[in-house]
Amino acid sequence: MKYGYFDNQNREYVITRPDTPAPWTNYLGTEKFCTVISHNAGGYSFYNSPEYNRVTKFRPNGTFDRPGHYVYLRDDESGDYWSISWQPVAKSLEEANYEVRHGLSYSKFKCEYNDITATKTLFVPKGEDAEVWDVVIKNTSDKPRTISAFSFVEFSFSHIQSDNQNHQMSLYSAGTQYRDGVLEYDLYYNTNDFEGFYYLASTFDPDSFDGQRDSFLGAYRDEANPIAVEKGRCSNSAQTCYNHCGSLHKQFTLAPGEEVRFAYILGIGKGNGERLRNKYQDLANVDAAFQEIIEHWDSRCRKFQVTSPNQGLDTMINAWTLYQAETCVVWSRFASFIEVGGRTGLGYRDTAQDAISVPHSNPAMTRKRIVDLLRGQVKAGYGLHLFDPDWFDPEKADVEPSKSPTVVPTPSDDDKIHGIEDTCSDDHLWLIPTICNYVLESGESEFFNEVIPFADGGEATVYDHLKAALDFSAKYVGQTGICKGLRADWNDCLNLGGGESSMVSFLHYWALDEFIKLAKHLGNHQDVDHYTNMANGVQKACEEHLWDSEGGWYIRGLTKDGDKIGTAQQTEGRIHLESNTLAVLSGAVSAERGARAMDSVDEHLYSEYGLHLNAPSFSTPNDDIGFVTRVYQGVKENGAIFSHPNPWAWVAEAKLGRGDKAMKFYDALNPYNQNDNIEQRVTEPYSYVQFIMGRDHQDHGRANHPWLTGTAGWAYYAVTNFILGVSVDYDGLAINPCIPNDWPGFKVTREWRGATYNITVENPQSVSKGIASITVNGQPHEGSIPAAKQGSSIDVVVIMG
Repeated sequence: MKYGYFDNQNREYVITRPDTPAPWTNYLGTEKFCTVISHNAGGYSFYNSPEYNRVTKFRPNGTFDRPGHYVYLRDDESGDYWSISWQPVAKSLEEANYEVRHGLSYSKFKCEYNDITATKTLFVPKGEDAEVWDVVIKNTSDKPRTISAFSFVEFSFSHIQSDNQNHQMSLYSAGTQYRDGVLEYDLYYNTNDFEGFYYLASTFDPDSFDGQRDSFLGAYRDEANPIAVEKGRCSNSAQTCYNHCGSLHKQFTLAPGEEVRFAYILGIGKGNGERLRNKYQDLANVDAAFQEIIEHWDSRCRKFQVTSPNQGLDTMINAWTLYQAETCVVWSRFASFIEVGGRTGLGYRDTAQDAISVPHSNPAMTRKRIVDLLRGQVKAGYGLHLFDPDWFDPEKADVEPSKSPTVVPTPSDDDKIHGIEDTCSDDHLWLIPTICNYVLESGESEFFNEVIPFADGGEATVYDHLKAALDFSAKYVGQTGICKGLRADWNDCLNLGGGESSMVSFLHYWALDEFIKLAKHLGNHQDVDHYTNMANGVQKACEEHLWDSEGGWYIRGLTKDGDKIGTAQQTEGRIHLESNTLAVLSGAVSAERGARAMDSVDEHLYSEYGLHLNAPSFSTPNDDIGFVTRVYQGVKENGAIFSHPNPWAWVAEAKLGRGDKAMKFYDALNPYNQNDNIEQRVTEPYSYVQFIMGRDHQDHGRANHPWLTGTAGWAYYAVTNFILGVSVDYDGLAINPCIPNDWPGFKVTREWRGATYNITVENPQSVSKGIASITVNGQPHEGSIPAAKQGSSIDVVVIMG
């Protein structure tokens, strides 16, 4: 069954049936203020940190996505009432029509009921720490109508998310007050005029208001039937203590065909409510703020646009996959409907991989995240697995808590820097390709000379930070020369302890290869020689110790006792995705073995929903392998379709020159292709998810944990750089696609360093890979295309063959 469709012209997903099997969410905000909102207006807002500056409440893992950011409408003649979003009132879908348009950083809600058409557009203006609700109510009947509008949000009664769930004293340390169209909410222990000071304002002069949740909802009621809306008036409640809300009520009389427009503003910071109320009373300022959001995403999306025979690929790459990748770069992993702010910070490996995908669209945030990661690296070379970047930011480290816009507990230095026993063996290695990719995109070669501190003291150039990462992995190897698994590698549930991880050794080789190309470019010949020798040693160890000749694939690793993990002779966990895809992606293995390994991946791990992480699932606990053996079969790391490493397989097949296989694997995971299969998928078809239930689980095909996954960044990077083959090397823009044989060609518009490249790829011989000729502005050309003058437009024609 279909619940909606993609509107590519407007870059929107349009939900035409609101009774989806799960909440379908969107992210509003591009800077500090963020709202995670569902298609039924359920969700919550926070400033900077979902854990430490919660603005509104949310009850996770319930049967409803409540509370939310609601507007109720009431026919004051009949007493009938409804909400502009289907929930929470939930009028019968036979009586009311609802439409929701999730766009890039905005959501539009539309309701047609009882001859009243109403819309509500939610977005966070750039440069403001607030969310705007742009509301329009139109009388489509042939008689005058008197309609009352009520807003509702439930304020977080502590700026710390855990207190909202566990700390009863928070009930007695906050209060609301009303003045001049603004409901102000203040935490009593607040030490400044920003954090802990929230408000809801309106551009109209309210007829009534409520700041007390229980006064608005009423006893033994909830958001579906609030007593204030039922009665047609709020009780003008505002006081200290208990639970607090924001409801501003206004009655409008509309002639036939007449409409009224107004705005609510939800935000943070003393004085901002009055300021923004005055600003947005001129609704032209609302229009201008919304247009700025549209232009924000226009500028990012147009950096890379593709027209190909695969409509699903075009839709996702031209908008949704980039949008999701940028969301992960900005908000990391801890603000969704699954992760609701119970912890915060940057995951080292996740952030490094997210940042590899968006240096062309968001260079400033990419650079910031790279610097955050470098500051979270210790002198020994490894990265701190989960950390708050403010701990190591010299501009924020000495700020008094009372003057900081976000109060975050700062641990002691001993608590910040974990030892080798808590180190993940892969975290630091992702830095190398990410930083190299950023410099290739930006041309900022001087960045390698920038001096950045280590987390545990001392400092080094960026270039030397990279050497420290490579040297750490070279030092911590097992008896076979394969990198130790340490606490875990990319798979947090593979806890090898003293064992060895083949995945990390392949990742080490990839990082070494990227660094050697960099050292050659910089003319550091001594480093070229040293790290080439290191790479040769890694390659030799991988080929000697990791190939399983009987199965025809690369093993996943070795336990501390030297037992192999992932061999043809085993009955559980025989073959694993990460080791085989990274073996090929890294370039560490021969083409012959690489092709055979990927054939094994196709044979044993493929399904119509994507590639499984391992197979068969583990059913016997084995602590020498790790917690993965205690996870239910077909779930998450144990035999599920774990989305994140799926794009590694697309890259591997593209490197092998097998475009049909690369596209087969891409199409299987692409959420776009599940738009007509929502009963099975459940989650939104415009977002990649963390994992999909594997074939060893009864819910095979059900998608779980949307939005905040490294899949989006890797999917974007894999498609643009390897399948479509438009990448950047040290000589310029390189074009080397790997596509299905039956593609006649495709077109890409790529902005790079201020110039626009209009690329047409033709495939007259129906090949998957290979370049017969390139012309640049009509002239024959060989190799990469050098950077052109800013503002110029270059026409490139590539003939495959």
